[in-house]
Amino acid sequence: METLGQRMRELAADRARSLLVVLGVVWGTLSLAVVFAFGTGLQRAIETALRASGTDLVRVWSGATTRSHAGVPPGRWIGLEPEDGRLIAKGIPGVRGVSVEFIAGNQTINGNREPFNGAIHGVEPAYGGLRSIRPASGGRFLNARDEAERRRVVFLGDAVKRRLFGNQPAVGASIDIWGRPFTVVGVMQPKVAMSNYEWKDEQKLFIPAATFAALTGWRYVSYLIVGLESPAADVAVIDRLRTALARRHGFDPRDLPAVGLQNQVATDRTTRGIVTGVRVLLVIVGSLGLLVALVGVANVLFVMVEEQRREIGLLMALGATSKRVLAGPLLDGALLTLSGGAIGIAGSVVVLSAFNALPLGREPRAYLGSPVLSVGIALAVTGTLCLAAVLAAWFPARQAALEDPVESLREE
Repeated sequence: METLGQRMRELAADRARSLLVVLGVVWGTLSLAVVFAFGTGLQRAIETALRASGTDLVRVWSGATTRSHAGVPPGRWIGLEPEDGRLIAKGIPGVRGVSVEFIAGNQTINGNREPFNGAIHGVEPAYGGLRSIRPASGGRFLNARDEAERRRVVFLGDAVKRRLFGNQPAVGASIDIWGRPFTVVGVMQPKVAMSNYEWKDEQKLFIPAATFAALTGWRYVSYLIVGLESPAADVAVIDRLRTALARRHGFDPRDLPAVGLQNQVATDRTTRGIVTGVRVLLVIVGSLGLLVALVGVANVLFVMVEEQRREIGLLMALGATSKRVLAGPLLDGALLTLSGGAIGIAGSVVVLSAFNALPLGREPRAYLGSPVLSVGIALAVTGTLCLAAVLAAWFPARQAALEDPVESLREE
């Protein structure tokens, strides 16, 4: 029986074809492993960005009628109030939480540093959970007592905190809003959200909705943020929501412009479908690379074994067993593909590590993700190529072993 070292020396002697096989395996492993890693990383990153916007939300705002109803002509403005939020929270099945949102943009804010203009958002305690706004260590979001007692407290987006306080701690400090002092109770953890409206969350200041209404005298809210219990029931819940608001404000529930509505559940569903399609496309591209590698590896090994027919015939004439004759070509295929697979896996690690080391910035990195090599996929690709190589070597070797040795030598 030939030793492993002997087979490796023989393969080294046929450098050109051996190199073709190894390069084919490297390409197949590298292409599929890398595109699979990028697809998986992209999907995870987008899912994280979607959750950072809040999960299963519907945003509702004031509108105007376009149909006459109960004797009232079209064109009537429908203003939403805090009472509408309480109606939705208590009276509509399938709703897990509601928060009103008042917005006053371009307001002068004074902190430890020079003043700047920012957006003041008056929200209820449920808003933080609905919008996935989490406080950094040492702080908190607005709570029920803040709302009930109309406290002058404020929760800062992380960009606002940097603008007002720089690297200094903000929690417990005081800032000036509308000429009145507000105590900072928390700062938002940095996040990158897929869906933003009325500026990014990091650029906002949040105060209790009751405090906002008391200081401004505003009656109508900018938005109602509604969280659904199940994304599968979004259409049914939205229909019930429209019906309830139509009954309270006296408009036709089929008059869609009477209240504006954004179904984030449907938007997220579409986004996930697009990302899944991109991932499937990447896998198809990688699979085509694998297919090219399979065909190339199989063809080269087939030719390599075919050229050994004289050697196989001579071995059979000298009394070698079929098992011994077949062992050499099969070992050749396994050695070449395993070597190529190891190089391909190492190359995949290098490519992915280089990408992850690029200074892309927080937002591009959050959307593209940080792809990580799937060892299982890499091993599966290498195993598939190894099997193809072994089969490509086995069939011609077996055929040569079954032939009459004299005929094999005469043909050569």
